[in-house]
Amino acid sequence: MFKTVLALSLLGAMFSCTKPWDNKYVKNLPPESIKEYEHSYSGTMMWYITWYKIEKGEDGHLKLMYSHDCNPEITIYKCPDDALKKIDGFVREYKLWNLSNSYTPKFEVLDGYMWHTSIRYEDGSISTGGSNAWPPKQLAAGLSAIEAYVQSIIDASTEDDIIGTDTHDNR
Repeated sequence: MFKTVLALSLLGAMFSCTKPWDNKYVKNLPPESIKEYEHSYSGTMMWYITWYKIEKGEDGHLKLMYSHDCNPEITIYKCPDDALKKIDGFVREYKLWNLSNSYTPKFEVLDGYMWHTSIRYEDGSISTGGSNAWPPKQLAAGLSAIEAYVQSIIDASTEDDIIGTDTHDNR
């Protein structure tokens, strides 16, 4: 009987530990472990109003993929090598690991806007989104700060910074 209780206690402790896919786990990861950032904002149209993703390219440098205005074409830009580190700084400053997985209004709404943000780390991720609803002000401010930073990269880009194109059909 004692062995059974001990075994069940140990199993319970194992399964109640923080898991790598739990947003709160991210606060303990080193900034260098961030691997990818993706954000989308859409309505009821077929293509995203805005979509972008920052990830490492085959050459080892970061690239920023961006599409907007419900256009399936993606423009691929060179991205500063410290961009993911800066995004991780916003995650830590605004404590974005406190984001819920999903935000929805109290009443069912079948039109409007949806959004999704994913920040992938080597050993965990923050994944959040909403349909006609946003997180509390402090957390929404953190997401807005990241969005403004990414937009500043796009705005500062020149034709020489464009390294290719793609479409959402190929993703």
